[in-house]
Amino acid sequence: MRALILRPFWLIAVVLSLVSCRSDVEVFEAEDRQPRELGQMTWSLGDDRSPSWSLHGDTVYYTAEGFDQLSGDPGVLMAIPSAGGEARLLLPNVQSSGVRFDHWLVAPTPTAEDDRLAFVEILSLWPGHPCSVSLTVLACVPTRTAAESEQPPLREIAIRVRRFDATGPLEDDVTIEVDVPGVAYFPDSIIESFVKTFPFQQLFAGERAFTFRASWAPDGQRMVMSDGQQLLIWVVGEASFDTVPNTEDGAWPAWSPDGQWIALSRLERVDSIGVSCDYISPLGIRCRQFRTEYVPGRHVLSLVRPDGSGLTDLGDGDEPAWSPDGSRLFFRRDGRIWSSEPDGLNAVAIDNTEGGREPAVSPDGGLLAFSKRSRFGDYDIWVISLEP
Repeated sequence: MRALILRPFWLIAVVLSLVSCRSDVEVFEAEDRQPRELGQMTWSLGDDRSPSWSLHGDTVYYTAEGFDQLSGDPGVLMAIPSAGGEARLLLPNVQSSGVRFDHWLVAPTPTAEDDRLAFVEILSLWPGHPCSVSLTVLACVPTRTAAESEQPPLREIAIRVRRFDATGPLEDDVTIEVDVPGVAYFPDSIIESFVKTFPFQQLFAGERAFTFRASWAPDGQRMVMSDGQQLLIWVVGEASFDTVPNTEDGAWPAWSPDGQWIALSRLERVDSIGVSCDYISPLGIRCRQFRTEYVPGRHVLSLVRPDGSGLTDLGDGDEPAWSPDGSRLFFRRDGRIWSSEPDGLNAVAIDNTEGGREPAVSPDGGLLAFSKRSRFGDYDIWVISLEP
């Protein structure tokens, strides 16, 4: 398994988490967290993202960017009481203070029965072009986006399904690996690489957006996910995917409670910019990189049937989630959470969700969990009431 390439500022973040804090809170440990009313649930130094609900709605699962003694781990699966209280590790036998684990575990999604948990493991990121470290004389340096300079593109992820009562290592879980499109190396007499910065890669690098999250079908036997360029359906345990037609550049899929529809966001591309760069040594051209950067356009909220038919556009929107009865669709639009009827009509903005994303509705339909951007630029988990 390839090692994960971590961003340089992770080391800084680890040090800062030990010696400093955000200006309006005290440094705390897990046992210091006290129950609180509905509203902000977490106050972490890093991002808390991707909330989902337990079967009875008493617990919110989410992804933390480090937690207490695991402050250096980029993705930690967490759980916190929905009424507020002490946050805890969701999989302590996999991620604990005594185990160093450099891979990200993100986007926890339980089955309807809450007996199994699906999540994404980010196995590796792409390093810089090999020429940039192998040669001392360079004719040029390839252009990179500011976000890509901080965090390399995704390279490989895995979807894992684990029973909550499992005690073995991750390797024992039902798993399928996904090669993420965007970068390819072709070592030869001249080492060539082809880099395509698709919109989903730009979102991951710039916003830590988990566009590839998985969503369970109501039967608990299938899942839908995105590889960044299309939707894929996986019959859990099989060795391959089925591609969902008509879902080019589809992201953030969410299977409807009746199983008839999949909501998604399509990341439109309006243009592309192509550049090439030759790395030169005293012996001549030694390496070459070709880059295509796609200019993102609208994020179109859409519906499609699992067989790829019935594609319907519902307007702008991201990160869809269904109400438990399927009567409402929740999504991100204009920097806050909205809800609409399944056909996109009667869309309304949800109060107190400015800066919010990744909505998740409780099993009884009464509460909304989401991640919300703080004034410090990171995200925390919030829970609010949907009752009028």
